[in-house]
Amino acid sequence: MYFILQEMKKDLGDTPIENIFINDYMPLADGTYVKVYIMGYKCARERISFNNETIAKNLNIPLTDVLKAWDYWENEGIIIKHKTDEEYNYIVEFVNLKQYYVENVYIHTAKVNSEESHNKVYASNEQLLTSASNPEIKNMMEEIEDMLGRPLSVNERRKIITWSNKYKTSPSIMVQAFSYCINNKKIKRFSYIESVVSSWHDEGVVDLDTMVEYLEKRNDRFSTYSRISKALGFHRTLTEAEMRIIDKWIDEWEFSMEMILRCLDNSTKISNPNLNYFDKILSQWHEKGFKTIEDLKYDTKPPTKAKATSKEASKTKNKFHNFIQSEDFSGDDLESIARKRFESKLKKLGLDVPEEGDENN
Repeated sequence: MYFILQEMKKDLGDTPIENIFINDYMPLADGTYVKVYIMGYKCARERISFNNETIAKNLNIPLTDVLKAWDYWENEGIIIKHKTDEEYNYIVEFVNLKQYYVENVYIHTAKVNSEESHNKVYASNEQLLTSASNPEIKNMMEEIEDMLGRPLSVNERRKIITWSNKYKTSPSIMVQAFSYCINNKKIKRFSYIESVVSSWHDEGVVDLDTMVEYLEKRNDRFSTYSRISKALGFHRTLTEAEMRIIDKWIDEWEFSMEMILRCLDNSTKISNPNLNYFDKILSQWHEKGFKTIEDLKYDTKPPTKAKATSKEASKTKNKFHNFIQSEDFSGDDLESIARKRFESKLKKLGLDVPEEGDENN
């Protein structure tokens, strides 16, 4: 089987797209972003005057999608945005991909392949595409993108897969490494993140337990986050907001890990455990001054007998207040009260209220 191209009788023009774009960038990009790139590339090739509103109208998509597409391709490094007086209608320069690859990718690839050829850890295009269909790796990439607050570029994805191969790091531990750097250390540089992945590998970190053990030796707060996340049965990293709640437990309320874990013991009884639920419990313990497991023994419920006595007292009080003491009222007063109660009953029954003095009453 092979493919052939039919010759056109009338030339309506064409837009050649570089194979580098089709092979390396298109497969991992959002379909809308690809359409925006091709439409813009066509206009650039034909030197047609256009703007982002025109592209949005022609593709029948929101203007925001067009702007997101250019942000994505700029982050990939294959377009350059030049600002103009109009905020949303900047000049888009399409990078020559062949030249870009010669200067940035091929030289780098040759160097990496030379240094690591004996291990063959550098991720190829085929590995990159194959990994995209792996549920664990796909989930890993999505979690990392959430932490970064932006889509990963092709080169960044390639780096992560390369690290996974080189340092034999599982997707779950790779996510923990990114969380450690981004959420805990506030560092997003990939060179720093790789150094963390590398050091964890050298220290024998292969799962959550060995990671916590390693970080505990270094007295690292991230190990605390990890232990609490595991105790809650979370299959994800904690958010920054959740980490701040834990910081409050430790720094402001001065709870020990023993007390925190005791509080979390009841997480199995809750269908969807969350930190806000346990934050309320620890808040009560803090207000009561509980700091040790021994202190919790004093958090007892009142005896059943006392409750019954309280109820009886309540009933007695209600009966007392409902009772009309006749010595405080005259005969006319009592008669007036009785008549009002009688009239109220008649109204509830939907009956007419007789006039006062009526003999048929």
